[in-house]
Amino acid sequence: MRENALGSVFRVFLPLSEETLPRPAEEGAKASSELKGGGTALLIEDDQQVRGLGVRMLEHFGWKVLAARDGVEGVEMFLKHQEEIRFVLSDLTMPRMDGWETLAALRKMKPDVCVILASGYDEASVMSGDHNEWPQAFLGKPYSLEDLRAAVGRVTAAKTKAI
Repeated sequence: MRENALGSVFRVFLPLSEETLPRPAEEGAKASSELKGGGTALLIEDDQQVRGLGVRMLEHFGWKVLAARDGVEGVEMFLKHQEEIRFVLSDLTMPRMDGWETLAALRKMKPDVCVILASGYDEASVMSGDHNEWPQAFLGKPYSLEDLRAAVGRVTAAKTKAI
């Protein structure tokens, strides 16, 4: 240190924890087993950043993810991969085909498809109204890793019980 330097130097010594922390690979494996074995998910989201984050979050839980930029692209992907897709996570507000229209189109192809609708609007206003089809779950945006895990767990558990 220079002799004329102003200021203070602080050193903080913290005790080491004796607790063993799980490594990310162990957390992913645990989360995957909690979500009924993983599989393929279809994520339909028009915002590129949100879509990328959603893909990474689902992959963290052990899911293979197909990603679509809007409802039209999502329906096309679903048509090609419907036998392997375990659930669909769709944004509500999108160009070309919104979440409600996407949900209706998916149910025409496969009536028992599990769908989670995500929106930045509150659940009460999104889930009100007159719709022919309803999602199995609603996910408010922005959603956390835990919120996503819980929603996916609900829809995959419901699907497993139905089988």
